[in-house]
Amino acid sequence: MFGVWLIWRRISLSSPLFDALSQLLLHEPLGLVTEPQAAVLVLLSRGDNPAVLYTKRAEHLRQHPGEVCFPGGMWEPGDADLFATAQRETYEEIGLPAADIHLLGRLPQFHTRAGTPVTPFVASFNTGVPLLPSPAELDSIFCVPLRVFNDGIQVREDRFERNGRVFSVPVYHYEGYEIWGFTAAVTEQLLRLLRRIEP
Repeated sequence: MFGVWLIWRRISLSSPLFDALSQLLLHEPLGLVTEPQAAVLVLLSRGDNPAVLYTKRAEHLRQHPGEVCFPGGMWEPGDADLFATAQRETYEEIGLPAADIHLLGRLPQFHTRAGTPVTPFVASFNTGVPLLPSPAELDSIFCVPLRVFNDGIQVREDRFERNGRVFSVPVYHYEGYEIWGFTAAVTEQLLRLLRRIEP
């Protein structure tokens, strides 16, 4: 991943990283939810060494057991919008209250291999807030510092076909965790934005 750590070091001396990133993210309203949709939170820790928060789904789950993902889930009728969905699911999964989530913007909508539209919201959070994985849904919570994406943690590229198009998605290994598929695609999109930031 070219220059993510070096870019962050230069930015930290002159302007906040999250302010610069927010300018590159989307902010337009999404409108009403008219079909089954999901939302996730790409959470970045505040501090001198920003990191991306991931969760590992519980092995006993019927769908995607043991996979690494972002906190989030399906929209429900009681949710005011998709960001509310992401906040609700994040609190249910890791205990992070909405008051401790600072929205920076969102990435373009992705589709899972099953075709479900998913909106990734990017936000920062205070690492001083204690987090606890819900045993009903998760095995663990872990964070990957942005700088280590420069250190060769990408181990391969997977190729997926959807609607006649072939997509290449990186696969990352970090401290025994494998980040692949949808989660890796969203991560790569975030890293691409970080590469565009100049001091």
